[in-house]
Amino acid sequence: MADSGTANPVPKAEKSRFGWIDAVKGLTISLVVMDHTTWGVAATLGTPPDVFSDISAFAQPFRMPLFFLVAGLFAWKAINGPWRDFLDRKLLHFGYFYLLWSVIQIGIKIAVPTGGNWTTSWADMWMIPLQPFGVLWFIYELAIFFTVLRVFRKANPAWIFAAAIGLYFTQIATGWMLLDEFAWRFIWFVSGVYGASRIFELAAWARGNKAQALGVAALLYATVATVVFSGLIEIRGLELLMGYAGGIGSILTITVLAEAGFAGALSFIGHRSLYIFLAFFAPMAAMRVGLVKFAGWENGDLITIVTFAVALVGPIIGYEVLKRTPLAFLFVRPAMFRLKDE
Repeated sequence: MADSGTANPVPKAEKSRFGWIDAVKGLTISLVVMDHTTWGVAATLGTPPDVFSDISAFAQPFRMPLFFLVAGLFAWKAINGPWRDFLDRKLLHFGYFYLLWSVIQIGIKIAVPTGGNWTTSWADMWMIPLQPFGVLWFIYELAIFFTVLRVFRKANPAWIFAAAIGLYFTQIATGWMLLDEFAWRFIWFVSGVYGASRIFELAAWARGNKAQALGVAALLYATVATVVFSGLIEIRGLELLMGYAGGIGSILTITVLAEAGFAGALSFIGHRSLYIFLAFFAPMAAMRVGLVKFAGWENGDLITIVTFAVALVGPIIGYEVLKRTPLAFLFVRPAMFRLKDE
């Protein structure tokens, strides 16, 4: 999915046709929240929910690949723009929210344990610069991805793509999350950056060929499901291919839905994905524990769907309530932490 030549900025004529992007972002953050909710319910009940465990397993090969692929689609301008803009909009932006919410998440985890397979202590605060806590590794890794491509922006994309593929197949497992996840996920960001024009062409084709696009997506999803539930997903090469298959299937499906006006909810979620990403852990944990420990619910799938909905909506409500208060800094980077006004 990487172009063989030098990457080009996104054509201006296409800019009005990117309504599907927010919807795809909405899908990716929804899949992330669903996965963590499913895992949390399984840990709390001692047994995984039936339906949501299967959905999570099906989406596993393309959930994070799609996240980083979409993140790379508009990265070209930042990677090749002025250094001051890059430092402000990428490094300071990601760094501010990463540090702030790492402290918040660790503090809450210490103060209000919610179960799970690991314990949290104040020592984890000292590890924030080195070992990301929980889901916040996404935001740290994005900053690294942007920086690496910024440094090597003059390199031939084919060499960058080859290096990313090589890292993927090394299957590095040092225990240091930043290194391990970089090797595993960098290929998807690279594919988004250098394959952007191809992806936009694919979306344009889907808009004009809706039935065919949905047919191709169904075939791709069926292939992913077959590989996952047969156990063949353990083969590294097939895992890579299923990442592309599921990602392409999702882009085709969401593009058609967006064109038909049926992706409004996903677009709404995607436009607010940062707020959800940062804060979904709190309502998710509170609802899960409340339903199991206090309400006595035992149906894993019912607990999961209710908790999932609350985890998606809770951060959006939190942002709307706090955005005009002194606590707005939780979701909006203050001017004192910016290099330029916006």
